[in-house]
Amino acid sequence: MSGLTPKTMITRPHPSPFRLAVRAARAALSGELPPRYAGYRVSWRTDFKELAGPALKPGARVLDVGAGRRPMFPPDERPAGVTYVGLDVVRSELEAAPPGSYDEKVAADVTKPLASLERQFDLIVSWQVFEHLHTVPAALENFYAYLRPGGYAIVSLSGRYSLFGILNMLLPRRLGVGLVARVMRRDPETVFPAYYNHCYWSALDKLLRPWSSVEIVTKWAGAGYFRSLVPLQAVYILYEEWAAASSRHNLATHYFLQLRK
Repeated sequence: MSGLTPKTMITRPHPSPFRLAVRAARAALSGELPPRYAGYRVSWRTDFKELAGPALKPGARVLDVGAGRRPMFPPDERPAGVTYVGLDVVRSELEAAPPGSYDEKVAADVTKPLASLERQFDLIVSWQVFEHLHTVPAALENFYAYLRPGGYAIVSLSGRYSLFGILNMLLPRRLGVGLVARVMRRDPETVFPAYYNHCYWSALDKLLRPWSSVEIVTKWAGAGYFRSLVPLQAVYILYEEWAAASSRHNLATHYFLQLRK
């Protein structure tokens, strides 16, 4: 032996979820939100489209559920030979889409089965629709039926046990619409009733067992509701950071589902 004394290795414990949350809340008081909030509205749509990538191939048949006047994949983002079908409960929303948005338009309730759509699609996409449905299980059953074997469904939805989800369920309809429209700077006509049926992690996990492949991605972004109330926003960030760092999946504000039949 050389007689040298080995250096003592000092291992510092990782900060607890609560300590990390406190740091984020202090930063929020100075106007600095967690990095995930930087352009998240645009980046989330990009993330969503990337999940659909494996099924969006030349010649694919795609069903876009609930997109109405704004299809998830505009014509210039589709590979050659793609057939793009829009399904929305309101026909006027489909008709308001830019010319060429849809090869076919179906005005129907996604929770009601349509035999004409069974085994017709390689990909189904649905952006922020499920929280507005009375019965999510019926919609998922229809998605499964409408896909060809090996087909994909990509779904985004808001969480039942997010703070805004709870407020939405507790407040009277008129008051809830006014609050969302004011805080999120939206036209009240674009704020639809939300029921959050089965819109949380553990419920979705049970519903999705028939699918051959399932990925549920949690998303966290509720601080926008408090943008004009900085101290309250910081308190909310404290809560959200703790929930995210503690893997409280049922409390997530949003979910992305990547499903394969």
